[in-house]
Amino acid sequence: MNRTEITASLSELVRKRLENRSIFWAAEVNLDAHKKRVDFVGFNPSKNGNFANIAEIESGTFDFYEVKSSMADFNSGHGKNWEGDNNFLVCEKELANELHQKMLLPHNVDVLCPNKSRTALIPTFSGHWASRRTKSVSELLWTMICSRDARYIKRMDEMKNE
Repeated sequence: MNRTEITASLSELVRKRLENRSIFWAAEVNLDAHKKRVDFVGFNPSKNGNFANIAEIESGTFDFYEVKSSMADFNSGHGKNWEGDNNFLVCEKELANELHQKMLLPHNVDVLCPNKSRTALIPTFSGHWASRRTKSVSELLWTMICSRDARYIKRMDEMKNE
């Protein structure tokens, strides 16, 4: 696979993971007045995913995912935004191993790689210790809503048709 195909394949696996694990998620989320962009952000309120209680929203968690297809992509200077409660680098196993061997794995980031059948992402290296989030829940939710590929639209449409 070439770099474009790898990125598309990894991104599809992230989408699949987010659809199964997040109440609300968005792709290409801009932060800091469009100075930074995160490939994917997932949000889950605390408890049972119930939006009825404001405290559950305020204590929710954000998962940031950055997809890297190659060492050149990793070193490009773009998209290493590890500012969520949980941060994930999504890449091929070979790149993860190379980053590990060269001691280049980011701190406070878990690495996810595709399984052999490319049907799911599996934890490969763990570096997660504590949240690095400094932005408020409302700021991050707003940036997700404003993203080009927010999944709230799909959920609202589905609710209207029920």
